[in-house]
Amino acid sequence: MDINQEALLDITVEGEGRSCFLTYFKLILIPFLTYLVVLLGYFKLLAFPVEIHSVVLIGIIFIIALVFAAHNAEYGYCKFQQMLGNFKGSLKQYIIKNLMSIGKETKSNASFEDFMNGFTKDVRNENYASVGAGVFPTLGILGTFISIAISMPDFSSQTADALEQEISLLLAGVGTAFYVSIYGIFLSLWWIFFEKRGMSRFERQVENLRVATGSFFWTKEEIEKGYLKENLKKF
Repeated sequence: MDINQEALLDITVEGEGRSCFLTYFKLILIPFLTYLVVLLGYFKLLAFPVEIHSVVLIGIIFIIALVFAAHNAEYGYCKFQQMLGNFKGSLKQYIIKNLMSIGKETKSNASFEDFMNGFTKDVRNENYASVGAGVFPTLGILGTFISIAISMPDFSSQTADALEQEISLLLAGVGTAFYVSIYGIFLSLWWIFFEKRGMSRFERQVENLRVATGSFFWTKEEIEKGYLKENLKKF
């Protein structure tokens, strides 16, 4: 059986050419709304007291989240869907480049997995993806300690009233400082959910493509059977 190039071009790929703007917006929407609540609390538009140092530190974590969102598996899956427009052409060239004939059959003596690894290597930065789940709670804890250090009074007052006021300021600062940790932990959970969801969808899509193109590639068993059959003919 010869390679049917027209059949290869007829492979259907779901989601081809889709836009990823909505996916990115979905990833940052809840973190943005949460930060908006913090800002409203700082400006006393909500009954949610927040100190300026907590607002700044949460804002820094939110900006970092904007960068990391582009490397989440959910967004990476969407980018992969966009790349499917070039998938068939690249796969066709890859198959033709590695054609091998055994008897009357011609298929590609190459690995579909190797092709997919090369085709998707630039979908996202794996270094960002590997630390995404851990960086947000770490930043949150760091931000909490920074907030506590900033709000810590020097306790130099000589009177009981002044000392009591300083203690009240410390407790108020510590209370809002923990908002930074809470925000960091929340972003970590948000990241993990979409990371697992995106990886599951990506793996399912790759498996569907592997099955759809399986007839164009030699398997190890087919190669062994083909060579054995040809050798038996010679004897």
